[in-house]
Amino acid sequence: MKSSSYSTTPPQRSLKRASGIKRCPMVVVSWLAALAIFSLIVLVSRTPSAAEHTRADKIVKVKNQIIQSSRDGHVIVECKLDTPHDTSAPAHGILHITVHRSISPLASDAFLNMIKSEHFNGCYLFRVVKRFIVQWGIEAPHSDGQQAKVKFDKVGIDPPVTGQSLLNVRGSLNFAGGNSGTGQVYVNINNNPHLDKEPGSLPFAMLDDKSMDIISSVFDGYSAGMGQVKAVKQGADEVKKLFPKMSRIEKCWIV
Repeated sequence: MKSSSYSTTPPQRSLKRASGIKRCPMVVVSWLAALAIFSLIVLVSRTPSAAEHTRADKIVKVKNQIIQSSRDGHVIVECKLDTPHDTSAPAHGILHITVHRSISPLASDAFLNMIKSEHFNGCYLFRVVKRFIVQWGIEAPHSDGQQAKVKFDKVGIDPPVTGQSLLNVRGSLNFAGGNSGTGQVYVNINNNPHLDKEPGSLPFAMLDDKSMDIISSVFDGYSAGMGQVKAVKQGADEVKKLFPKMSRIEKCWIV
């Protein structure tokens, strides 16, 4: 019968397709297994050292903290201040700094990058002018022999925001010279409105009242030009010998 002979062919073709479908997964599984083994070999051969792990984890952690803390436009930084060569000195404690990133993003990010790079760790407060400012940011020689960094990227100037930009009032923090290139910052001890008219950036952060009490207790008896900068660049031993009451930022971190 024609109908019977016609119906025998399609099942044979259908059977061949079915056997092909059974073989295809086997090939795919084999390829996937080979790919998995290759990826594992590459991963093991590229595993970073413990030091690289530490740096990578630190960077990611800091970035996550910045994003989380910046929802209101602020980033919190804390710095431990001490007077290491005079244990009887009253100047010691934790400085609480609020960085106004939403108002001054360029200056703020430059400052935060310095915090992340540990630039301010071990920096002496080399310039203390009565009723004016306290300044720091010159790196002393590193104990591990690493060269101190003396220049930083000079970022652009944040445009003033009417009614929001910080001014040079007591507790405000700004870059010395109005730019980040030197890596130096100062905090205003008093209101210094004349600094608002100078070229460069406006303050980008504020210290709270408790922090300013600590700053106010920093020894201010060393007059300008006595060789503070030279001593700091030579190291802790020279500072201890010539300026034992000079305070120091021991460590800074992002909260």
